Amino acid sequence: MIAILGGTGDLGQGLAMRWAMAGEKVIIGSRSKEKAERIAQELSLKVGKTILGETNLEATRSADFIVMSVPFEGCEKILEEVAPALSMDKIMLSAMVPLKLTEGLLTCYSPPAGSAAETVAKLVGDRVRVCSALQTIGAQELQRIDRPIEGDTVVCGDDAQARRQTMSYVEKIANLRAIDGGRLCNSRLVEPVTALLIKLTGRYKVPAVGIKFVGLNGDK
Repeated sequence: MIAILGGTGDLGQGLAMRWAMAGEKVIIGSRSKEKAERIAQELSLKVGKTILGETNLEATRSADFIVMSVPFEGCEKILEEVAPALSMDKIMLSAMVPLKLTEGLLTCYSPPAGSAAETVAKLVGDRVRVCSALQTIGAQELQRIDRPIEGDTVVCGDDAQARRQTMSYVEKIANLRAIDGGRLCNSRLVEPVTALLIKLTGRYKVPAVGIKFVGLNGDK
């Protein structure tokens, strides 16, 4: 079961639909069970697959793969909320990016831990294995379910097995390729790319801009 915390937001809804379309069991979490159930029902109708809705805590309790798709500023409160349901046989994926507007300029800032993903790891300690990915995949593009996702996403994590499992989950989304980014600290290199992609999307007036790596595994 995949739990998406912040599943009622744009990114969470897009991920929920994509994974459900791939045949995965998906539950979206929210602080409000009623809101989660309502959004889950709407998404289920769109994709013709059952998506469940619950509180963040119950969604986390039900899942073995938990995605944090909430705004970075609110992650500490949610992690405290779901802490009783965490365990080391689960994986928590950070898809968050610490963005801020400074004098009209969108930038990615470095939190004290170094990145959003490392902040999650510091807050949860040894209660769950933490990886990061999907920061560079556009929420609006994910919601356009009639079109395949084009591009790559870098997966980082200190636990090699968790990283491989996360890559497997990511690649269940059709056409999306997972790139092994090594240790979790490399999230510091990935997260800032999101601000650039958002800027390019606006500059070129297109629905979404993604990234694609060439030269890997003999690619040409």
